[in-house]
Amino acid sequence: MIAKSLRRHGVDVELVINGNDFGMAFPQWEEAKIEGLDPYTATISALAKSYPLPEWVKVWGSAGLHIDPLRMVDLMRMSREYDLLQFSPPSVVYLQFLGKPFIVHESGWIRHFPYLNGATEKLARRGYARAECVVMTNPDCYRILAHVKHRGSEFIPFIVEPDRYKPISVPKNDRLIFFHPARHTWDIKGNDIALRGFAGFIKKDYDAKLILVDWGTTEDSKRSKQLIKALGIEQHVKWIQPLSKPDLIRMYNQADAVLDQFVLGSYGTLCPESLACACPVIMYLNEYWNNYAYGETAPVLNSRTPEQVTDAMVMLTDPVARRKYGEAGRKYVLRHHDPDTIAKQYMTLYQEILEA
Repeated sequence: MIAKSLRRHGVDVELVINGNDFGMAFPQWEEAKIEGLDPYTATISALAKSYPLPEWVKVWGSAGLHIDPLRMVDLMRMSREYDLLQFSPPSVVYLQFLGKPFIVHESGWIRHFPYLNGATEKLARRGYARAECVVMTNPDCYRILAHVKHRGSEFIPFIVEPDRYKPISVPKNDRLIFFHPARHTWDIKGNDIALRGFAGFIKKDYDAKLILVDWGTTEDSKRSKQLIKALGIEQHVKWIQPLSKPDLIRMYNQADAVLDQFVLGSYGTLCPESLACACPVIMYLNEYWNNYAYGETAPVLNSRTPEQVTDAMVMLTDPVARRKYGEAGRKYVLRHHDPDTIAKQYMTLYQEILEA
């Protein structure tokens, strides 16, 4: 999305991706209606055979970007074409040695590596220290960055295309629909908090359906199913498989509210995508760090405990409240996640680095 937006502004950007990476990293995943594929088994190289990529996207062989020394040599030669490189971790572990100025695009990996002392973690810390800039996308990670040596940082949010993620006319159900598309990794997403909160809502004699996406760790997906049974809410829960982005947009519009995560205090793309569709979001945001990064906290129903989730759901039984949060959410996304606004932030950063 970053490369696409920059190219619209005339910046000569190319995207290099690992052909062995999983399907949800495939650039066309955002637009193509990809059917019947498990994103964790369908590689980018496999998908590229059926869904052609733009000429400015380079697929770096299905043998694996980070493990083949010969491919690393080829990539170093290839890097001579570029004036500035931007790495997504863990690529910085290896690609910091290319001899070109580089930026680290920090999207959450920093939550893990500073606390370990293996070779990979030491090289990661070295890469962050030598980067021209660390681009931050998650406000909660600033508290970690403060303890990791770096030259400078810039907060640049995720891109959400408001012309694609927008309110559309879809059939509505008579019962309330809550949608929890987060992967099932309890320690990161707090799926158990969402499930217990929904159970509390059902106990208040409200009629509602909770739609869950069956992906994540096998163990935590199993734990979620066991908890649903223990809470006695099986008849109110529906499991679905991961959706293509066009279908996901439709689901955001069908839902009365989306449940994101309840642990980290930051959001990824799920929250702003939902808000762009004017769908209210129930989740936990750390107000201090979000205000630090954005200058405000997103207009979500901020919830960190099952009881708070239940209360937020009760509030959203009122259609006026749903409309209020939905409209405020879309305006927030237009302020902070607009592709043109973010492209201009990157253009300014690149110019500063190249002219230094």
